[in-house]
Amino acid sequence: MAFGEGTATNTLVMISHHGARLDIRRLPAMMASVGEASGSKLPFVTQDDREAEHCFLRDGMVFDLPVVKVQIIESKCSASYTQILNYLRKAEKMLDIRFDCEPDSKITLTTANHRVETSPPCIGGNTRLGTNDPISSCQRNLERIRIREAWELVRSAKRNSKKAILAIFDGGVDATHPDLVNQFWRDPIDGSIGYNSLHDNRDVTDHDGHGTLVAGVAGAETYNGIGIAGVADVQLMMLKWEHDGGGTSTSLLKALDFAVKMGAVASVHSYALPHHEIFRKAFADAAATGHVIVASAGNDGKNLDKTPQYPCSYAQRIPSMLCVAGSTSTKGPGTIASWSNVGTAVEIAAPGVNIHSTARNGLYFTGWGTSLSAPQVGAVAAMLGLLGLEGQEITDAIIKSRTAGLSNKFNVPDVGELDALNAVKIALGLPTGTSTTSTPSSKNAR
Repeated sequence: MAFGEGTATNTLVMISHHGARLDIRRLPAMMASVGEASGSKLPFVTQDDREAEHCFLRDGMVFDLPVVKVQIIESKCSASYTQILNYLRKAEKMLDIRFDCEPDSKITLTTANHRVETSPPCIGGNTRLGTNDPISSCQRNLERIRIREAWELVRSAKRNSKKAILAIFDGGVDATHPDLVNQFWRDPIDGSIGYNSLHDNRDVTDHDGHGTLVAGVAGAETYNGIGIAGVADVQLMMLKWEHDGGGTSTSLLKALDFAVKMGAVASVHSYALPHHEIFRKAFADAAATGHVIVASAGNDGKNLDKTPQYPCSYAQRIPSMLCVAGSTSTKGPGTIASWSNVGTAVEIAAPGVNIHSTARNGLYFTGWGTSLSAPQVGAVAAMLGLLGLEGQEITDAIIKSRTAGLSNKFNVPDVGELDALNAVKIALGLPTGTSTTSTPSSKNAR
């Protein structure tokens, strides 16, 4: 993704006072009390500042995202981003507040590389997976991550009869796809399957296909005699925060707040954006609730230690967050794909080549990219949530269960491949064996 210029619409703010979150609506009164205490009328408060205060206090001008602790000053506010920023700078000096303030900005999505096939050549199901879904005969990635054995252990555990929720942050979904139609989370109030944070409604129709492919990898219906097998039997919550390859920082943060508030165990983020502290803090606040954020590493073949990519690189500072590289082999020793980004923020990989998934209009496709690796890890994270784990516990189980580090062109150590079976064993307190697994690296003290 690329981060654009300000859209001259919303302004995003995060404010704290002595370590505690502070509502921007309280600032005018706090500023006035400083003036009263000093016996002055605060001559430094200008007309621009008065306009900013008017926005803070007027009904409907401030939209709260309580989970990620962001407040959105709506575009109908007469004060500009610059006026609001200058006011906050004055408040910082007078009240000893700390703040982040960013203009709403456009974000352009770079989709995964893929090829759509209307007639997949795979038939007959997969005896190694025990599935009757025809295309599963070609889903070597599921064999690679030992998903059948993981399924069997989860079923035998019978910890929770309710499916865990996995949020997909993308451009929507083909909600009528026969391999997905039974797999969606449903809002208990209106029955919707997600949230369109761009237009503040529940229309999550997919217009570019990317969201449908990510959803299918993670949670397509299995054992239904059609199409493919998904990694896990989870409830897919669809967060449409972008449309035709473009979203905004506001739509992203609204979607994140919604997903956590509505109970998603984990979320999949197959996009990139530049670093802004307001994003990092919002992701950290979401993670602090026990929500696991799973991001794709990207397909540029870059060393992320030299050229960070976000949100992936936030994993270095958010211990429970996972960034996923793409691996190449479905047989024998695996490697990190030459096109996959990798760095010390990346501690897990998943197969990223010849991945079969759902496509719009009831079709199927085969493709490659870390956008297809990340949902495999996200689905396993949600599966572990079904067993009662959350947050750091889920991440630790996935990291501890990974295979030995895969070779990669930047010689980054400890980037092992997803092993769903061992992750479930760890969650259940069962021995995993030590022949192929590795221990977590210490860089994040996970």
